[in-house]
Amino acid sequence: MPVPPEREEDMHPQHRTLRLLPATAVPALVASLTLLGSAALPTSAASAYDLRLRAWGLNTSGQLGDGTKTQRLTPTSVVGLSGAELNSVAAGGTGGSAGSGFGLALLANGTVESWGKNDKGQLGNGATSATDEWAVPGLVAGLGGVDAIAAGGSHALALLKDGTVKAWGLNDKGQLGNGTTTNAALPVTVAGLEEVKAIAAGDTFSMALLKDGTVKTWGNNDKGQLGITAKPAKASDPVPKPAPATRTSAVAVPELTTVKGITAGASHALALLADGTVQAWGLNDKGQLGDDTVADKPYPVPVLELKNVTGLSAGASHSLALLQDRTLRGWGLNDKGQVGDGTTTQRNTSVPIPGVTAVVGIASGSAHNLAVLSDGTVQAWGLNDKGQLGDGTTTQRLTPVQVLAKSGSVSMVAAPSSGSFSLAR
Repeated sequence: MPVPPEREEDMHPQHRTLRLLPATAVPALVASLTLLGSAALPTSAASAYDLRLRAWGLNTSGQLGDGTKTQRLTPTSVVGLSGAELNSVAAGGTGGSAGSGFGLALLANGTVESWGKNDKGQLGNGATSATDEWAVPGLVAGLGGVDAIAAGGSHALALLKDGTVKAWGLNDKGQLGNGTTTNAALPVTVAGLEEVKAIAAGDTFSMALLKDGTVKTWGNNDKGQLGITAKPAKASDPVPKPAPATRTSAVAVPELTTVKGITAGASHALALLADGTVQAWGLNDKGQLGDDTVADKPYPVPVLELKNVTGLSAGASHSLALLQDRTLRGWGLNDKGQVGDGTTTQRNTSVPIPGVTAVVGIASGSAHNLAVLSDGTVQAWGLNDKGQLGDGTTTQRLTPVQVLAKSGSVSMVAAPSSGSFSLAR
């Protein structure tokens, strides 16, 4: 999941709360885009088609929002959501290529719409059922004045303009941060948080970046993904086990004071510092922390061979960095080509991703990635068994390929760090 983007001003559509529609022929489109930095692309000359929110990939839970549960190998329109109405989008889900998913859209009037799986209340509409799936967008209940959104495995976060945070969905590990482990089908307030600047959500944990450059985390800590365990006094000392196992309220990550951006993978976290370097913590079995080891770290460690970073995204077991020169570096699990270096060799430190330049935004799914280029086109690579690359095939790609779309008008992308679909506008 990517560092929260800067967003354009837009408008809001009529509220919709329609349930799953019959599987009728719907044009294929792309949904779940994320823009990093301030390089928003002009949309004044774009057609109405170009401005739609689009989605592609796995659709078992209606997570593409096109009114069906039909898998899409190329982008399909999300029902009723025009890109001109969107400030940002987010994608959540669990289980990789076999799992479920859901989407969120932040509208210009500060409300949020959601669609897809709702068995844990992750749509925030007050309903919850093991079979409750909403294949078209509907309003998140009682939520306004929202400035940013984030989606985890089965929970969601909303940053309000007053600097506080709301959460809803699964709460078995305290990922809603309200002091309980009770699921919430409607938004609840994350306790003890104010002056928040950005938010991020992992599979079962959550993060908040405060305006003073510090970071707070809450939820599951079984792999040290909260980053709150004290660092050993000496580098030669053994790595301590993460403690406690869960936190139901937000707690500060020690020694992080100059953070300007955050992102969360399934069970690892990344923080972009003001000097352009990156700190990482949590699960590291596939080298996703980039510290040249495969040992979990319950406290922040530097990502090696990495500087001049302006944006980050993280998948289930891999990570990406956008550099100041608009090129990319990747690291971590690479069995599906998700690092993008043309191999399937695991990378425990960052390596350049060849063949993709002029990048203005990135997003990472479970084992695939998206990159928005300055010309408004999208490149994708990695696992493609569910069509999550949007190139009209199910062929795995070890290097970036262009997502099929009518024109180059994309300004934001999103993908779930534990899922297999994509969103774009």
